[in-house]
Amino acid sequence: MITQSRFQSILVPLDGSPLAEQAIPIAQAIAQRARCKLKLVLVHQPPPILMKPGPEYLKLELTMQKADREYLKSVTTALRERLGRMVSSAVLRGLPVAETLARYTRELGADLVVMTSHGRGGVRRAWLGSVTDQLIRSTEVPVLVVRPAEPGAARPVWEPGEILVALDGSPLAEAALEPAIEMARLWDAELSLVQVVRPISLASGPHLAFPSSYSDQVTAMRRESAHDYIRDVAEGVRDSGTRASGVTVIGNSVPETLIELAEPERVSLMVVATHGLGGLRRMVLGSVADKVVRGANVPVLVVRPTARRARRKSGEVKVMTGAGAPS
Repeated sequence: MITQSRFQSILVPLDGSPLAEQAIPIAQAIAQRARCKLKLVLVHQPPPILMKPGPEYLKLELTMQKADREYLKSVTTALRERLGRMVSSAVLRGLPVAETLARYTRELGADLVVMTSHGRGGVRRAWLGSVTDQLIRSTEVPVLVVRPAEPGAARPVWEPGEILVALDGSPLAEAALEPAIEMARLWDAELSLVQVVRPISLASGPHLAFPSSYSDQVTAMRRESAHDYIRDVAEGVRDSGTRASGVTVIGNSVPETLIELAEPERVSLMVVATHGLGGLRRMVLGSVADKVVRGANVPVLVVRPTARRARRKSGEVKVMTGAGAPS
């Protein structure tokens, strides 16, 4: 029986689309296991700025506000049949949407965000929905990204059995371990720790005439070092009471190799930090995490290391009152 969990409050951003709602079942499953609160939020979008202010604009604005409240209330009511008072909702005001969600996440004290990789844009786009992308870049809270299924496709009940954790030997990448361990504990799942080693190619030329076998030897040495690292980390995870195994693989492309390893028939979740050996120089998604989130066929929990980051102060987020207000 779960007595206490790292996850105490889960935030699920919605936008009124069935695609965005596909994040709800996974968020619900985590909330039930962790016995934590679940908050559904929708950021109100005002009428197009091309409309001239006046009675018609005001009428449309009020109509849209009412529609947002009624939609969120209906989704919340349906979810309460299974979660009871654990679930609540709020309609937020503020633009841009991602910044509003990031501020509210901090104010709420949420420790996990669950959302789909596409909203109203649908699955026509081969990249992350812009809001999801921006929120991952701006929030310090782990974001679990769910890739929505095609319309009409059935999604099986989410029961994590194996969780793949991508590591690269750096402390920054190890930030993925804590939330991964918590997920594993909730379902008694096993962590599969993976480090992808890229093959080494030593240049050959008039001044560097290395035999081709040298490249293979250096690659083997690097893989052996990575294997020792993964073995030690896996042992530490097991000492904490969580089942874990580790493996190193050779791959020319780290993200493509990870995506291939995360077969939906075996792996239920992939966990990756947004920065690894590249450090925090880039205030954008780490390239590996970025490509993994965009291409993986399983949910991806993205963790942003925060140890060396100064917290930025934020303003307040206005919450609309009425039928869709927090409950």
